[in-house]
Amino acid sequence: MKTTLAAIAVAILAFAGVAATASAAPSPIAAYSLAAPTSVMKSGLIARAVVPAGSPCPSLVVDDRRIPMEQREAAPNTGAAFSGVMVCERPMPRGARQASVGGLQVPAAMPAQVKRIGIFDDSGCRILPSYATQNCADDRAWPLARISRRVADSNPDVVLVPGDFFYRETSCPATQQALCAGSPPPVGGMPFTDQAYGWIADALLPMQPVLRAAPLIVARGNHEACYRAGNGYMLFMDPRPNTWDDCAPVQAANGTLVAPEVVTPSYAVDLPVGTGRSLRMVITDTAEGSDTRVTAAAALMQPWFAHAQQLAAPARGRESWLISHRPLFGFISSLVAAPGTSPWSSADAVAASQGTLGNYRFIVSGHIHLAQGVQVPGQPGQLVLGNGGTELEPPTGYATPSFGPGTPPYPAPSWSWTLSEFGYAVATPGRRAGRWTLRLRDMDGRQQATCSVAGRQLGCTPSR
Repeated sequence: MKTTLAAIAVAILAFAGVAATASAAPSPIAAYSLAAPTSVMKSGLIARAVVPAGSPCPSLVVDDRRIPMEQREAAPNTGAAFSGVMVCERPMPRGARQASVGGLQVPAAMPAQVKRIGIFDDSGCRILPSYATQNCADDRAWPLARISRRVADSNPDVVLVPGDFFYRETSCPATQQALCAGSPPPVGGMPFTDQAYGWIADALLPMQPVLRAAPLIVARGNHEACYRAGNGYMLFMDPRPNTWDDCAPVQAANGTLVAPEVVTPSYAVDLPVGTGRSLRMVITDTAEGSDTRVTAAAALMQPWFAHAQQLAAPARGRESWLISHRPLFGFISSLVAAPGTSPWSSADAVAASQGTLGNYRFIVSGHIHLAQGVQVPGQPGQLVLGNGGTELEPPTGYATPSFGPGTPPYPAPSWSWTLSEFGYAVATPGRRAGRWTLRLRDMDGRQQATCSVAGRQLGCTPSR
């Protein structure tokens, strides 16, 4: 089956046409629920709806009760980038059983007990001048819609997406119109590359099955850095009420608009696993910074890694995972092969996290476009799941990584495994505390590998 970009473009233009004439609320373009810290949402969940600009906010219907939604403003100084849509939101009431917005069902509550966690990452369709354009019109070459359906079919209680939703960062090249014709280009004159219709095409439409299936737990990826798609992330995906303008362009001394470098506070989402047992996911922002060298971004991130460590402080019956888009122990072959360089793919995040990982059992990330497990002695196991739809890293160069002796700041892994195929994972808790099984599957649902977490140790066994 093909998901044609032409169909997406027609849908976007239809919504844009409604925006000019609507006098009553049309059906939302998308509606979904985001997991939020209970310190700002008592239910731990906020409902969002994206509607054409000029429409009134629809009501959130909870157990046959209509509750008004309020507008979540687009950041100032973003020009026409987000003027075609309006985002509406409302904290979900505690005790809700069913919820919908404009006839679209949305998850009504955080789970009473977690049995399955869907996970995928790095999902958008890559359009960048420095890379070959991905075929956005083919749902096997860009399989986000397939993966979204497969994850939804697994009946998850929550879905974790640790960032990099947006990859439509330039106009479709004239020579590549068969692959990405109609893909919404960036708005000229802005110091960032995203816009509302790009988000609709890259995330909100192809992710529809997942949006209906379960609350999303999200993190901000490097593609959502402020100079890229940070404004859209803050508008559509960040669950907190006070972040909507964090990436707003600021005026430089010469009068031009520039994108700020921002690291948002770490926060935690708690998931009940069983009697006397819970899982705390600590969301840490690693959108900014460099993979290959330590920059000023490390100093911005360091206080929030320290805060995250406090959030993960041991508590009776609780185990904690670190959710960071950039992996702390992920590696890519081009870095490993370069003489005198660190193999780790996230130099700023690695530097910022020093001494803050002792309270975690497990780290889940994306960023590298493949599936990868890494165990570093004395550290929590790291699983990278950056194979959610974006063009994959080449499959060569990973079987026997050449980690030099004394490579700072960590010792060589005692174990690693890498698979360069599209896919997703479903995590299920074991009977004993600290034990989890993650089944990695491809875009067609066939099992790729089984990974096990026990204590702070990770291991993966390929299925084929």
